[in-house]
Amino acid sequence: MNRDRYLRQQGVDGLAVDRLLAMRVAVVGAGAVGNEVVKNLVLMGVGAVDVHDFDRVEIHNLTRSVFLRESDVGAGKARAVVDRAAEIDPNVRLRAVEGDAWRTLRLADVERLDVVICAVDNLEARMRLSQLALLAGVNLVNAGIDSRYASVEVFPHGSAGQHACFECHLPESAYRKVAKRYSCGWLRRSMLAEDKVATTAITASVAGALAVQAALRVEGEVGGGARRTLLDTRTGASTVVSLGRNDACPGCASLSPRPRRVAAHGDWRRALTLHAPDADAVLLSDPLIFDYACTGCGTTPHAAGYVGRRADEFDDRIMRCALCGQLAARVDIRSEASVDDLLPLFGDALPPAKYMLAKVGEPGAVCIDLEE
Repeated sequence: MNRDRYLRQQGVDGLAVDRLLAMRVAVVGAGAVGNEVVKNLVLMGVGAVDVHDFDRVEIHNLTRSVFLRESDVGAGKARAVVDRAAEIDPNVRLRAVEGDAWRTLRLADVERLDVVICAVDNLEARMRLSQLALLAGVNLVNAGIDSRYASVEVFPHGSAGQHACFECHLPESAYRKVAKRYSCGWLRRSMLAEDKVATTAITASVAGALAVQAALRVEGEVGGGARRTLLDTRTGASTVVSLGRNDACPGCASLSPRPRRVAAHGDWRRALTLHAPDADAVLLSDPLIFDYACTGCGTTPHAAGYVGRRADEFDDRIMRCALCGQLAARVDIRSEASVDDLLPLFGDALPPAKYMLAKVGEPGAVCIDLEE
């Protein structure tokens, strides 16, 4: 490796070549901001960068995404971005991961990272990534934009002490917005117009630069709490505020102190008996379908195809009975379940969730990793 490539940045405090080359970063989202984040990470010589995205390139992406071309339209964003970013610096190990990061990122994978950079435009995805980073004890940088402002938040979960998480300062309106995506039975609505944020390459490039600067800083600094930087790209005005922890936060209140992670090794019941023998109920990372029946005709059409599966595999169309045609199906969806309810449904098989949380005292919990 020719270190002269990094000659001009070696004199900058905190940017030692060896430290950067040793860093492992996951970038979730390969859109406008994600393009800028990956570009800056590779130019800085960060050692390993995984790019996660489930989306495909569309023609309107080209005005805001430095790595994308017309020939990429229809291709996976993650792969298109990684293929072009690889041309910048052969020393950086780039990997494209196509799919929903909630499915492709295991807790064990997150634990091996130095920082996760969230560059998605979906509130639920941010909430889930925040939970993964918190449980894994890994720093999280969250970047967001609109037509005028660039916002970057830093959550130093990798450092000692208790810090705010992404949800600590979310207003009630944010949860109402998430709730609108679901029916009264907490199945995703089949007909829902997605919000599209108008933005430009200007705000994306500013957010990408701030996010990478924050990622490099939080990875190297000791101490310091959660914070938010907001920059007005029209006026240049910026503010930096500290984000205090909310003891009543729905996202992290039950995760303090941080649960100890243990691997299920294919047997959730044994892991629960070993590490949380007094637990009679657990919280599930993914809401699961426990029962399905039609209250109109009293039948259970296709119940075997639904029961025991994740609720997010379906939408509210399954509420219509396949036999009588009525919107009368009762779907029992739970994110908390007793051991007695889990056993007849799954037996020795692993529930289709990332993990389960069981209390082991007050306060305290153990996280049983179902993917390891």
